[in-house]
Amino acid sequence: MIEPVYMAKKLTPSHTWLQTTAVRLTRIHFLYVAAYLVSIVIFDASNLYTHQAISQLWTAGGILMALSVVLWFAARLKASSYWYYVGIILALIAVDIIFAAFIVYWQRGLYSKAVFLFTVPIITAAAVRSRSILLGTTALCAAAYSTVAVRYFFDHYGLGYRVELWGNVAFFSAMFFVLAFLLMIIIRPTEEKF
Repeated sequence: MIEPVYMAKKLTPSHTWLQTTAVRLTRIHFLYVAAYLVSIVIFDASNLYTHQAISQLWTAGGILMALSVVLWFAARLKASSYWYYVGIILALIAVDIIFAAFIVYWQRGLYSKAVFLFTVPIITAAAVRSRSILLGTTALCAAAYSTVAVRYFFDHYGLGYRVELWGNVAFFSAMFFVLAFLLMIIIRPTEEKF
């Protein structure tokens, strides 16, 4: 009797492309975290922030790095499911949105210069080449930014004007969508699967 030979499932070209994209996105996040941590060192060296603030910001960077490493390891595994790699990228996007929201709130919400951090998950979503994921991520970024800006404003009422709050929320949310629409034109998905 001949024993059946079980072979590992080979990745289809779309799986290979998606795995390569997931690995590259997680690797780029190492540079992202490194740049963030270098900025914390610079702020600490110039005594711009308190020791408690440096500790909180460094912890946020450490958590982002740890999650990026876990997702990088997961992305390197060979899986036969297309959705496995999509899930890894979506997890990376969710982590980026939470990180950006935390930093924006910590930097006084409405007056934060870290609003730019919300571009990272939007650009990450564009790499998947799915309009649905890109627009969904953009909506989540707008929701997260508006939530932390409004929350900080009303937690520390009297630090600014309401018209300034609503103007900034509307402007930055609109800019997130402008970025997404520009990326849609540049990326142009050839085949939408979800």
